[in-house]
Amino acid sequence: MTPSADFSLKVVLVQTEYATNIGASARALANMGGHQLILIQPRTPINSKARQGAAGAQSALQRAVIYKDWESFLEKEGQGFRIGMTRRAGRNRKVMALSEALEQDIPQYLEESKSNPAAIFLCFGTEADGLSLEDLSHLHLGCHLPIFGEFGSLNLAQAVLLALFMVRQKYPPTEKVQQTLSETPPAFQEVYCPDNLIRQWIEGIGFDIEARSSSAYLTLKKLFTVFRPTEHERIVVDEILKQTLRKLT
Repeated sequence: MTPSADFSLKVVLVQTEYATNIGASARALANMGGHQLILIQPRTPINSKARQGAAGAQSALQRAVIYKDWESFLEKEGQGFRIGMTRRAGRNRKVMALSEALEQDIPQYLEESKSNPAAIFLCFGTEADGLSLEDLSHLHLGCHLPIFGEFGSLNLAQAVLLALFMVRQKYPPTEKVQQTLSETPPAFQEVYCPDNLIRQWIEGIGFDIEARSSSAYLTLKKLFTVFRPTEHERIVVDEILKQTLRKLT
């Protein structure tokens, strides 16, 4: 008898560096009937490369939720079973095969969660270093994925797809997820960034915006493109920059 899959299946990407991996992970989520893509402190905006990587799964990418740190994530998404994909074991930190967790820890969690909405979070770290020790401290379980060849490193989006497949093989979705297949992706809300205003402000206070050693411009720009301030926050920052420019001139 196939076990029930009456739970939300979500993918969490922590400090992802490449937009193409975000898009491809959204595509994997849509392929496997996952419910939500979550980004914690991404190092890249959701841009054209992410949309290209998502291909026809634009809706899964559009529904992605971004949190600025683990604390913000836990405040909103604290209920659920968080599994980190890692081989970083420790003295007091057990790492098991995901296949084992699907036979032991995950069924136990689902059994204990019968009276509450259940959620399983599959968490993945950066492309270069994976999940850090701090990241792992927020998770319930560390798991590793099967590798049968001599090369032991998976691309991030490949790892997402493989982990989702293994969970869905054990727990197929109760309803088939409708896929959006279109040559023309749905309209995507552009990220607001007052680029010209930032440039004027940086130059006005004496920075050389063309200098390779200067990261002030890129740092300020990232505040808009990655962390996505609210409408009120954008207005406040705009006014601060404009007021400073008026004082300088």
